[in-house]
Amino acid sequence: MVKSTNAAFLLQAAALISGAAARCFRTCPADDPLLNLLHSEEDSSDFCRAFLGFEVSTVQVSVTPTVWATATETAHVTEVITEVDSTITVTVPAGGGSSPTIVIKRDDAYPTWLPTSFGSKYVSKACSCLSLTSSVTTVTATAEEVTTTSDSVTVTETETTTLHTTAVATETAAPSPVTLQRKIQVLRKSTGALVGWLYNSNGVAVAEDNNFGDRNAKSRALNFQFTLPAGATAASQLRLTSSPGTLGFTKDSHPSNIVQLENGYGSLAWVTPTPPGSRPVSEITNQHYAFESDIWIVDTETGEVNWQWISDTGALSNIPLYKLGGRLYPVGDLARFNYATSGSPGEKYEVALRLYFEAVV
Repeated sequence: MVKSTNAAFLLQAAALISGAAARCFRTCPADDPLLNLLHSEEDSSDFCRAFLGFEVSTVQVSVTPTVWATATETAHVTEVITEVDSTITVTVPAGGGSSPTIVIKRDDAYPTWLPTSFGSKYVSKACSCLSLTSSVTTVTATAEEVTTTSDSVTVTETETTTLHTTAVATETAAPSPVTLQRKIQVLRKSTGALVGWLYNSNGVAVAEDNNFGDRNAKSRALNFQFTLPAGATAASQLRLTSSPGTLGFTKDSHPSNIVQLENGYGSLAWVTPTPPGSRPVSEITNQHYAFESDIWIVDTETGEVNWQWISDTGALSNIPLYKLGGRLYPVGDLARFNYATSGSPGEKYEVALRLYFEAVV
């Protein structure tokens, strides 16, 4: 008679398989520029594991059977095979999509190949889209040979344990995206001081208190709408729209011999909507050599509004935003911009954008 207890071993193996199954159902947009960048870098997987705080664990389980053997005068070998079948049910979001909760680890430095214009929430979301190697788990079951002798007759008994586990996925209802509406403040980047608000005055402009007798520039600020994935607090490649139109960057006709924004300068303007992740679209008839709309990166927790321009070659270009007079200019080549605006009145400096957290009725 042979008895073996494998319940603890089974529970540990099931927990490991359940955890791995819960991480197998993820999909992400194929045209996301940051995700494409991560795919192109050899050390992106190591960076993302450290950024997301993944751990590698090894579990070893030793099973030593307790054997009672009754020997007879006839030599024999008894092999006992124990098979355990179990079913593990794992609940994942509908469609195998990634979790809407974005985990941020802000204390990891970016590698040299990763532009700092990507917010930490955006990087965490893109990292979670990679097929990162799951935690390594090694389960070892060993059974020592037990020999019982009686009347000089040897009986050898060997135990083999086989586990069969099945992971079954079920779906939960997919939550819906949410559309938000906020005003946008313009800040002086070097100091963080409030400069004004985005509004419309024959194009996108900055409303400042000293420009109005009632000193109430905020009342003239536009409300911008954008849509976040369900449960998310930050996202990239967003479209910001307001009553005059869709907000974006343009490379205007000046200087006429330069057609790429990253090699010249342009305007923050109302543009024709372009698809998320697209390269610049040309429209010479409107005096715009190139423009993009869905470039915005928004974090509703910090209020940060950033942007990512995609060049003609598909490269991710760092384009700062400068204020001169009451207008804002995306600048790819600061020397060209300074030369072209050297005689323009007013102070010139780099700015940042921030959401204004006020409930819109």
